[in-house]
Amino acid sequence: MFGRATSLRFRTTLLVIAAIVLVLGTATLAIDIRVDNEVAQRADTNLLERAQALADIYNSQTQASTQALPSYWIPSFLADDGTVYFQIDCGGRRVVSSSQAALLAWPALQPAQSMAFVDMADRQGTALRAIALRFSANANAPHGVGDTNADVASALGAPECVLGLAVDRSEVVDFQQSMDRIEFGAVVLGFLAVAVLTPLLVTRSLHPLSGLARAMETIGPDTPSMRLADTRIRELVPLITHFNEVLSRMEEGLLRERQFASSAAHELRTPLSELRTAIEVEMRYPSGRDVNELLADIGEIGQNMERMVTALLLLTRVEAGIERLALQRVDVSALTKTLIGRHRLRLQERSLKLAAQIDAQVTWMADPTLLDVVLGNLLGNAIAYAPAGSTIQLQCTASGWFVSNPAPDLTAEDVARMQQRFWRKGKEAGVHTGLGLSLAASAARAQSLRMELVLHEGNLLARVLVRFS
Repeated sequence: MFGRATSLRFRTTLLVIAAIVLVLGTATLAIDIRVDNEVAQRADTNLLERAQALADIYNSQTQASTQALPSYWIPSFLADDGTVYFQIDCGGRRVVSSSQAALLAWPALQPAQSMAFVDMADRQGTALRAIALRFSANANAPHGVGDTNADVASALGAPECVLGLAVDRSEVVDFQQSMDRIEFGAVVLGFLAVAVLTPLLVTRSLHPLSGLARAMETIGPDTPSMRLADTRIRELVPLITHFNEVLSRMEEGLLRERQFASSAAHELRTPLSELRTAIEVEMRYPSGRDVNELLADIGEIGQNMERMVTALLLLTRVEAGIERLALQRVDVSALTKTLIGRHRLRLQERSLKLAAQIDAQVTWMADPTLLDVVLGNLLGNAIAYAPAGSTIQLQCTASGWFVSNPAPDLTAEDVARMQQRFWRKGKEAGVHTGLGLSLAASAARAQSLRMELVLHEGNLLARVLVRFS
C-alpha cells in the first residue's frame, strides 16, 4: 500500500533551501576564515612595524648618548596604546624594560630566526599579541636601520639584541567577533529570504504543470481527439509530445475497437437473423427434417459467425501492429470449391448460374482465415447483387482469382466508392455493399495481395492478384 504522496513543490523547495544554505554557509565560513586571517596578518604587520620603530629609537638614543636608557622609559608612540609590555636584551643583558615585562613568557628565538609571534596573557588575564625581534644594536660604526643580519652585526663589532613587544589584542579580537556577527547575521537574513522567496518562486515555476494537469482533466473517452497544446517550456516539450503520442495511440485503439464492434455487429446481423428465422420457422411449422440435418445447418451458421469474428479480430490486431501474420501455403483451389459449396443454396434461390474455371493445385502464401474473408466476400457480393437468373464467371489461377457478375445499375463512380464502409448507392436502387468489400480490401492489404474492382461492359469484375509466390 502506497504512503502519502509527497508534494513536488515541497521537495523542490526543501532541496533549493538546503542547497542555498549549504553553499551560503560554506562561502560565509570561507570568507570568515579569510577575513580573520587577513585581520590577524595586518595586526602582526603593524606589530612588526612598531617593534622595528622601537629598535630604531633605541639605536638613535644610544648613538646620541652613552648613558643607558632608564628602565621606565616608554616610547611616546606606545604611550596611548593601553596595555603595552616591551623589553630589550643586548649581549645577554637587559638594557631596558617596561614594568612587569619580565613576568611574561616571551617567545624564544632560535639561532636562525629573526622574529617570532606568539599569543599570551599577563597576570590580569589581558590577551596579548607579542613579537620577539632580533636586531643589531648601535656601535661606533654605523649600520642599516632595521638590519637583522647577525653575521653583518658581528663583523661590525655591534652587539646582538632581542626586542620583545606585547600589545593588547582585544581590539583585534573584538573586530573579528564583530565581523563574525555580521557574517552570521547575513547568513540568517539570507536563510530567511530564501525560506520566504523559494516557495513563491517554486510555485511560480510549477504553475505550467498545474495548467497541464487541468488540461489533462478535460481529456477522456468522450474527447479522444483532444490533444495538449504546445508549450515553449523546454522541459515540458518531451512530456507533452509523448503524452499526445499516447493519446493518438489510444484514439487509434478506441477507433479500432469501435470499428471492430461495429463490423462484428453488422456482419453477424445476417447470420443471426437466419439462425433465428430457421429456429422460429421450424418451431411453428415443423418440416419433419432429420434433427441431425437441422442441427448441421444451425452449426454451419455458427461456424460462419465464428469465422467472421475470428477474421475481424485478427485483422484488427494486425492493423494495430499487435500481431504479425504468419503466412503459409494455402490451397486456393480447395478453398474456392469450399466457398462455392457454402453459397450453393443461395445460388439456387436466386436462379444464378456459376461458370467456374479452377486450376488444379493453386497455392498462395497467405493467411487461411483472412484469405477466406477476401474470396468469400467477393463471391458473396457477386451472388447478392447479380440480377436473378444471370451468370457469374469465376476463375482461379496461380497468378490471380477473378469473379465477374452483371451490374447494370453501377457506374464507374459507384465502383470507385464500393470499398467504403457501409456505402449505399441509393434507397431506391438498393445497392448496398455493407462491410464485405471494405473488409475484403483490408484483409487483402494485410496479406500483400492486390484487390481491384473494375466495371467492364456492364459487368463488375473483382480480381485478387498475387504479388509474390
